[in-house]
Amino acid sequence: MTCPTHCKKPGSSMKILIVKTSSLGDIIQAFSVLDALKDHTVDWVVEEKFLALVQNHPQIRKAIPITRKNLLSSLRSVRQERYDVVFDLQGNCKSGLVTLAVRGAVKVGFGWRSVREWPNLLATHLHYDVSPTLNMRLQYLALIEAYLQKPLSLPVPLPCEREFKTIMVCPGSKWKNKQLPAATWAQFLDQIGECTLLFVWGEEPERAFCEEIQRGVSRRSVLCDKMTFSEWQQKMREVDLVLAVDSSALHLAGMVGTPSFGIFGPSSPDLFKPLGPEHGAYWGTCPYQRSFVKTCPVLRTCPTGNCMKEISVEELLEAFINFVAIISNNDHS
Repeated sequence: MTCPTHCKKPGSSMKILIVKTSSLGDIIQAFSVLDALKDHTVDWVVEEKFLALVQNHPQIRKAIPITRKNLLSSLRSVRQERYDVVFDLQGNCKSGLVTLAVRGAVKVGFGWRSVREWPNLLATHLHYDVSPTLNMRLQYLALIEAYLQKPLSLPVPLPCEREFKTIMVCPGSKWKNKQLPAATWAQFLDQIGECTLLFVWGEEPERAFCEEIQRGVSRRSVLCDKMTFSEWQQKMREVDLVLAVDSSALHLAGMVGTPSFGIFGPSSPDLFKPLGPEHGAYWGTCPYQRSFVKTCPVLRTCPTGNCMKEISVEELLEAFINFVAIISNNDHS
């Protein structure tokens, strides 16, 4: 596809549509572009199950839901308005169908070397390659930056001025190989200092997992009731720290400004942890010497998951203590 000649110049105020339909954590990471687009009107296409998340963002004018069961009806709904520019931040075949259906003067997506699924290239006019080694938030921002033709940056987090009196623990993940064993969690949590632990879960298996960890922890802990996304977001603003594996919990912490410490194995913290010194991470070692930039090629199929299962409590605790020391120094600098 070639770019139409009647495109608006990137510097002027525009009506923009962002296509980023899933998943929960990916959408939260993509919110990083909204500050860069604050001078424009922004709508967002999203899967219906994540509609409330996007609707509640103050910088988004309208969230447009799509469903897989009623895809044709959904595609008709995205054609109700015309946009100056459409950014496809998903880069796969599904988002390509949406982008094709949208009435947009210019459609912008990832280039050949950085798009997730190559047929998506057929849905966009302009293609920009971004470095695969950048944090995902910066990859999304780099695409916007390339089109707007001006340097952009993410907001700088404010220094942390709180003690970790209340810590939110989010141990669940939809991928089993991203989970830290319950016994490791319990031993680690018992040694991180005086605090109250709030266990947060999403689905019933995660609740049972939290209960298993909780039984092994001797300090004060509370198993929270199931929360809506808005309730979770508000509760996260009230705590002093979030502990989690690579999941939407870390991405939400980055968005609301709560410090976090993430535990990674088959995915790279360089790409997925929130940006800034208030967000620390520990990265488990692959015992099979596999190397990767973004995620382990056998994330879904590795029979052992030993990059997480074999994490040493002592090394994890040392990394956490170093993280606390760094942000404590930032508080007093």
